[in-house]
Amino acid sequence: MKTPFCLFLALCLAVVAKAQSPATQYSPDQLDQMVGPIALYPDPLVALILPASTTPADITAAAQYLAGGGDPAGVDSQPWATSVKGLAHYPEVVKWMNDNLPWTQALGAAFAMQPSDVMKSVQQLRAKATAAGTLVNTPQQTVDVEDDDIRIVPAQDGTMYVPQYDPDDVYDVPEGYAGPFVTFGVGYPVGPWLGFECDWDDFGIWTGPWQRGWAYRREWRNPGYGGGRWHPDPRSAHFLVRNYYHPGAGQPGPRLIAGAHAGPRGGSFAANRGAVTVTHSAPDYRGYGGTAPRPSSPAPSGALFGGYNRGAQTRDFSDRGRQSRQAPVRSAPPQRSAPERSAPERGSSGGGRDRQH
Repeated sequence: MKTPFCLFLALCLAVVAKAQSPATQYSPDQLDQMVGPIALYPDPLVALILPASTTPADITAAAQYLAGGGDPAGVDSQPWATSVKGLAHYPEVVKWMNDNLPWTQALGAAFAMQPSDVMKSVQQLRAKATAAGTLVNTPQQTVDVEDDDIRIVPAQDGTMYVPQYDPDDVYDVPEGYAGPFVTFGVGYPVGPWLGFECDWDDFGIWTGPWQRGWAYRREWRNPGYGGGRWHPDPRSAHFLVRNYYHPGAGQPGPRLIAGAHAGPRGGSFAANRGAVTVTHSAPDYRGYGGTAPRPSSPAPSGALFGGYNRGAQTRDFSDRGRQSRQAPVRSAPPQRSAPERSAPERGSSGGGRDRQH
């Protein structure tokens, strides 16, 4: 009965989304704007933030618990979603998401309906920051490029840092601006609550047993490891999409997280920018050639919500500018005496890595 029920809920969500707005899905540019504030977070945090955003009421409960002096060691006994329990070990992120609840709700609704599109935007923005020279190795994080995937993982096995940056400036450096671009606060411990993994091959979130260390091809790829693909709770996701999924309307933007330095543009992501016009200024990291395709088609048979496409269909428009990442990211950032950066050529889509699970 589970599969028919999930398919029924998926159909309900699609109907609700279509009734809400003339635009049935967020465009790639709208999603870029929405995920820009977290795209440069380490993978373990992204893998918690995206699922947690689909339960904003739990985010609020966790923020109130922590603000009231609740012991972080006691979060596992709280009646929150597992991802929120994990995120509660990083209180500044929970507070920031709760302080910017309209953005959190919009992100959660978008991830419930267009999960693969949201994750593609994360990769595309990472490629843009890499080409801009603002995403580099630091004592707090390691950036690794493997095929078409850009992973950001903690530089230390036992400590994770939350990056602080102004998304208005980190992806498109203003002329003459020399930073700071990405800074870090205090380090937080890692632990078994990090049982969520970004699956950049199939653009989803995998959840299962946690292992210490930051292997880029984790054991969950091997048969018998346990765990599986994460899906949002159908009932809470239906409520979220019905109330906060508005592709045709303006999108709320979060204020900068505490400690972030506002650049010359003044952190305008904090403003509600209204409807977004789809434009593609050079360099075009998607390889669209100036024409934006539609977001991914509705979920194929067997998928819970839209966007979990596989194989060639998954990478239909996920070309992320391979040439911009040919040089190893471990090297020193490029000298930016002038802000000019030529557009990378369109690369291959890496279709040889498709897998069935």
